[in-house]
Amino acid sequence: MSRSLEYLCAALLIVIIATVFGNVVGRYFFSSPFHGSDEVAQFLFLWLSYLGALAALMAGRHYSVSNLVDLLPPMARDVAATISDLIVLAMLLVLVWYGWQLVERLSFQTSPALGIPVYYVYFALPLTSALMALVILAKIVGRTRGVRIFETDRDAPTPDRLDDRP
Repeated sequence: MSRSLEYLCAALLIVIIATVFGNVVGRYFFSSPFHGSDEVAQFLFLWLSYLGALAALMAGRHYSVSNLVDLLPPMARDVAATISDLIVLAMLLVLVWYGWQLVERLSFQTSPALGIPVYYVYFALPLTSALMALVILAKIVGRTRGVRIFETDRDAPTPDRLDDRP
């Protein structure tokens, strides 16, 4: 699933680059920029950012400094990871709540150039935050059952398995 999201993000990035490039060519060579292309690029970039964060979370690629946690015994490491996940889950639920309030408050607004409702754009925040919360819940449940979920680096060496390195 995270691979599909990565492909979607790559496609969005290609569309953003093509849109901005097309606008530059239109502006400088034909003195006629494309109407609304800046908004399209901005809106797609916002969706790209949130979907990219979701893909990174699912693939276990979010930045973390785990040097101290990696030195803990496996049980304590799992407890620390669960506490960290619960904090992240709480923050994601806050983002879902306030993101939804933002979408409701902007439900009457339209974008200046394209005239589309802006809640289509800002819906990315509560949607991806809710999906991230589900991923975190699945990771917590999987950890309690002894199953690693959404992690691509399952075979990465841990301090107690340093001999397993290639």
